[in-house]
Amino acid sequence: MAQYSPLLRQQKVALFALIAASASFAVGVMLPVNLRMDRSTQQSLSVKSLPPQRIVPNISEKPQTSSSETLSQPLSTSRLTIDQALTQGVNNLQKNLEQLKNQRFSYNIPQQFQGQTIKEVTIPGEEKLIAFTFDDGPWPNSTPQILDILKENNIKATFFWVGSALKNQKDIAKAVVNEGHVVANHTWSHRYQKYSPAAAAKEIDSTAELIEELTGVESPIFRPPGGVLDNGLVDYVLKQNHVNVMWSVDSQDWKSSSDKIINNVLKQAKSGGIILMHDGGGDRSATIKALPTVIKKLKEQGYTFVTIPELLERAAQKSVEQPQTPESSEP
Repeated sequence: MAQYSPLLRQQKVALFALIAASASFAVGVMLPVNLRMDRSTQQSLSVKSLPPQRIVPNISEKPQTSSSETLSQPLSTSRLTIDQALTQGVNNLQKNLEQLKNQRFSYNIPQQFQGQTIKEVTIPGEEKLIAFTFDDGPWPNSTPQILDILKENNIKATFFWVGSALKNQKDIAKAVVNEGHVVANHTWSHRYQKYSPAAAAKEIDSTAELIEELTGVESPIFRPPGGVLDNGLVDYVLKQNHVNVMWSVDSQDWKSSSDKIINNVLKQAKSGGIILMHDGGGDRSATIKALPTVIKKLKEQGYTFVTIPELLERAAQKSVEQPQTPESSEP
């Protein structure tokens, strides 16, 4: 399965840009020097091959330039050429870095899911895929602990971020992306109220802009707070042709003990399913305690864990004769 680490990709592109600019600078500096050396060699050989000539003074000519002045001319030209090459190298590097700064990465969402609400998908064949999703973060203590558990089990998940939490946990946000997880939009304030079109746009766009600023990711994936579908937020998202992701497995970890969380997930899990859990918004100690067991039990049942883009991409490989039916779910 493809892994998503835009910051790592940005770092590689930056290194490539720096190497390319350095090589360009070196060529720019050395080429004029080599050309001058070749010309000097050719001139020297030409002078040696000519027969000796009798020198006749010409008193009508202007005084010849002194030897010191003659030497200063090629030196001045050399300095000018090197300065020009250096300037060009710096300009090329700045241009490459500016292009990198403006580079943005977007998760690939199959066309059939764009502008749709999804709570689960159908996976063809015997393959058993399921997606972990975590809402309401990033959170200062619980998000890093969940990242550690996922890393130990080599699992990539999808994190739905709240903008007001994200602005205070920028380093954690970057760690989430650097470790290959997918990030998505969960509004700025996590309120359930009715929204005007302008207010809905502000809630969603402000969070999207902050995600993009911190991680370089332009995410077309959304989940409404509380799963509310009729307060104006989802209407705005679908008009942007993004995908609204609900869930088919509700762990109820925001109110349950770890044993209850485990039971809830295992009871509802099936291939193509989406598991709802939380890494932020409150005390998530029960979630952290339950997660290793949930992972272990699902692995024993033959499940492979994927991100939302991977899940949708795999589902899109179904035959045209068996189209996906978008579904929605109330919380």
